Amino acid sequence: MHAKAYCKLRISAVSLLLSISLLCGCQSEPAQTTNDATTTTAVTTAPAPQITRPTEQETMALDMVNTIFDLYSEKGGSGDNAYINLREYHNQPHSGYLWSNFSGVGMQYYVCKLYPDDAKQTEIFRRMINNFKYFRQSDPSSNAAENSVKYHSARGQRVNSGSGDCFFDDNIWVARNYLRAYEILGDEWYLEEAIRVNNWVLSGWNNELGGIVWSEVGLTDSANEQHLERGLSANACGIMVNATLSQLVEDPEAKAFYLGWAEKFYDFCKKMQNTPASYDYWNGIHTIIENGVRKDGDVNRVHFSYNSGSMILANLALYDCTEDQAKKDAYMDDALKTAAAAKKTFYVLDSAAKKMYYQGDPWFAAILCEAYYELREYNEKAANRYLQTFSDNVTLAYANRDKRTDLCPYQAPQKVTWDKNESYVIHQVGFAQQAVIAALYSIAP
Repeated sequence: MHAKAYCKLRISAVSLLLSISLLCGCQSEPAQTTNDATTTTAVTTAPAPQITRPTEQETMALDMVNTIFDLYSEKGGSGDNAYINLREYHNQPHSGYLWSNFSGVGMQYYVCKLYPDDAKQTEIFRRMINNFKYFRQSDPSSNAAENSVKYHSARGQRVNSGSGDCFFDDNIWVARNYLRAYEILGDEWYLEEAIRVNNWVLSGWNNELGGIVWSEVGLTDSANEQHLERGLSANACGIMVNATLSQLVEDPEAKAFYLGWAEKFYDFCKKMQNTPASYDYWNGIHTIIENGVRKDGDVNRVHFSYNSGSMILANLALYDCTEDQAKKDAYMDDALKTAAAAKKTFYVLDSAAKKMYYQGDPWFAAILCEAYYELREYNEKAANRYLQTFSDNVTLAYANRDKRTDLCPYQAPQKVTWDKNESYVIHQVGFAQQAVIAALYSIAP
């Protein structure tokens, strides 16, 4: 989410628990008169259309979100350590990885935007965020980076008992969600923790080549190709996190520090943009180690929708951070061109079903959907066109749910076959987040 969202008014909505048929609308404006030397003309503003709550998209979204919690969630702990943990699969006890759980937090963040006055939804969000503590490292003081902390990929049984690899990719997204927690819950600890996580991520920056590698293992000479890739996902999220921090901190030196990092991440990510052929973004840049020296390898020329979505969000974040009109124009131009390119690349025809849909991982597509929704604040006309395609996409997925579990297919126009990873929570969360954003769009003025 870009920094301006910390300042904008929340969408006016009342909890579905209070009413299932709330009417929202604006009364017509009083007639205004325009006088000149010869005429008096009455100008009347037409009343805004009334919206009956819940909308169809809202009902669909709540159904999908409730299915996530029914089939995947585990509750435990108490007080400040009460948590909701998402399992990796709907029919197995295996705990979800950090990635799976922060994707669920992203979904619930937009549920809180849909129902800002609903204490129940806010508490669910808090418990999902609290679950991060169980992935947290046991001894942050051992880190080389000052005032830093990292999060492991696997969950421990106690607070501060995470295990497994530490991915820079995962950690910067954790920092982003802690900033969301600061927005929703207002507790300074979340902002401070986001800063600590960001400090650890920044410690992995390659000063000679630029960029952050995929994982902590990628800092060693024994790393494999995947560990060494400087992926756009981590680096684009680095733009978002540091641009937002530059808006939140008060000290001018700190503001300049975070904005400088956001711009460094941005300059690196632009190396992965597929221009002039299109404004899509490639997936990353490989790193080669020769005689102990790291060098740029080839660009990983694979397109994923969340890369384009992340860079749209990054452009919007930087747009809010500068007063330089030339820079603002450049960021907005890139956001709009990337938005158009992403729709062209990822919104395709299923020839068998004769339906358009967003191809690829549903959670990847959810980040693009998120970007289109946030773009609406800047260019409503363009964003509305894109958001309608996502509303259609998730409605199609909802219609093709498995009748026994109510889970969605991996691709919206297809049927659930259970051989395409449909059981993974992150894929189901991806469609549920798209549905929640479609619901927000359905009540937007």
